[in-house]
Amino acid sequence: MDNRIYDRPAVSVIIPMSDNTRNMKKLLSVVKRIDPHTEVIVVCNGVSSQEANLSNEWGVLVLSTGLEVDSHEAIAIGSAHARGDVVLFIDGRLAMPLLYLKKYVTLVKKGWDVIITTCSDHWGFKRGERSAHSAYCLLNHLLGQKSMGSASFENIPFALSRNALEAIGFKTLCHPAVAMVQASVMGLKMTTIAPFAAENQPMGTRDIVQKDIRTIYREHAKAIQLLTGGTKQRRAEQDGQRHRDLVHASDVLHLRSVIHLESRVKEGGGRGGKRKAKYARSHKKTQRRAH
Repeated sequence: MDNRIYDRPAVSVIIPMSDNTRNMKKLLSVVKRIDPHTEVIVVCNGVSSQEANLSNEWGVLVLSTGLEVDSHEAIAIGSAHARGDVVLFIDGRLAMPLLYLKKYVTLVKKGWDVIITTCSDHWGFKRGERSAHSAYCLLNHLLGQKSMGSASFENIPFALSRNALEAIGFKTLCHPAVAMVQASVMGLKMTTIAPFAAENQPMGTRDIVQKDIRTIYREHAKAIQLLTGGTKQRRAEQDGQRHRDLVHASDVLHLRSVIHLESRVKEGGGRGGKRKAKYARSHKKTQRRAH
């Protein structure tokens, strides 16, 4: 039955897809059974040759980007069209069983806002290669979400409640690290699911663009900067009797605290203040005697 006859589907499934993904029909047969009222949105990298077939045979909404996008840009595009109370994001290149995907939907229906997959660090990494695992853990630690471990919006699948999607904003999903910061500071209820371990996952011959590890590091650095700059500690507010100056030392510019000593000498307070006040009084007496 075509799920589009329902005004409001219970579940929206977003699938970034390469044009030649081999297991798409098998995947669609699984996701259609997640809930009786499921809408499926497939986001194709470039222009899809399968659009008519997927739309007519499977009742799928197919969005062709017309250009090269990475998986999270495709996710953001798809989520802008999602209407479900639960929004599940999966990878069109990976085959996952129905019961595993249902876990995400069930947790949202039980009241969780965000369900994220933890990172399986051995996936796709050879010994000596750099991994994004440490970046995910560091960000969660700084967010006060240490229990989230290596969970990240970089990891697919993940699921959001309608409330969470609207709070985070579909555009923010282009930047998974920023989305993580948003979800945490907004107090959304988050939990994790361990990754599904399966060997010999079928892959497409023309994949959605994958992020470079350096891009992931750079995005996490920006998210941490956003987090620290967004707190109420100092920000651009006055810093007592201090001000920050750029100091040139050893050919390196750096920030240095410069303390206004005049007020502390008058008050006789602060580190060395009493000594400086005593010296000032002694100096004045010496000048009076000289006259």
